[in-house]
Amino acid sequence: MKLSREDRWLLSWLAAALLAAFLLMAVNALFFHYTGISYFPRECWWLAFVAVDLAIFGHWIRERSPRASFAAIGLAFYALAMAVTTGVLVSAVQYTPFPRIDHALARWDAALGWDTVAVLSWIAERPRLRTFLNWCYNSTDLQLALAPFVPALAGDRRRMRVLLYALTYSTIAGSLFYYFFPSSGPASVFQSPDFLQVQRFTHMKYEQVHQFRPVTTLLGGLIAFPSFHVAWSVLVTYAALPNKNLFRAAAVLNTIVIASTVLLAWHYVVDVPAGIALAWIGLWAGEATHRRVGS
Repeated sequence: MKLSREDRWLLSWLAAALLAAFLLMAVNALFFHYTGISYFPRECWWLAFVAVDLAIFGHWIRERSPRASFAAIGLAFYALAMAVTTGVLVSAVQYTPFPRIDHALARWDAALGWDTVAVLSWIAERPRLRTFLNWCYNSTDLQLALAPFVPALAGDRRRMRVLLYALTYSTIAGSLFYYFFPSSGPASVFQSPDFLQVQRFTHMKYEQVHQFRPVTTLLGGLIAFPSFHVAWSVLVTYAALPNKNLFRAAAVLNTIVIASTVLLAWHYVVDVPAGIALAWIGLWAGEATHRRVGS
């Protein structure tokens, strides 16, 4: 099966991400011996075989149905990129030996005049608003799963490729930043009865890892700065551009998602511009890559 230049380029980056993950795991095994948990869902291991089957099918029908071939191969690479970056690499960076930077992030928010506890309390007093914001915030995973279908089914090769590159570049960069400058979110700094238990899990997992205790849950996030929810919201909206109505809906929904990251105190205010910058740098690098290696 002959791979295109773009396929080989993307595979080389995913191989680099795997190598980085294995090196970080090796460093932990040799020097720190922290415990941890797999962020690649064990019940979804079969997705790797689905990705391989899609790729083979896409190459098999390349001459007879180029459009269907493009869609199948694009979706296969998307599944593979997500598995490597948000599964294997994220599992490796949890073993960071460095102290969290949350108190510095909280000080930056305070300098901007943002009172996390007061805002969270105001939201908690409005349960319908909080439920709506939670629904929007939690929609990101589903949006991320559906995002590649828009350019794939539209036959928008450039947008599909740029999305793949941007997702890969931004997730590698953000994950490695976390390794050297870890952060667990406002629930690790502030005391408030209005934090959800799942928000406390993010900080709890960091403490369990670094106290050599078994990590007891996959729930909660991992990385606060930069915000991946914000970065993914930008990338999902970009992916929706081939369909104007869908793009407008995605833009409105993801504007609310970005606002919810701070209104619900999942993130510091400074996490938001960092997440936007991460996405835009990924898109800029993705566009540059497509111009360079696009066939």
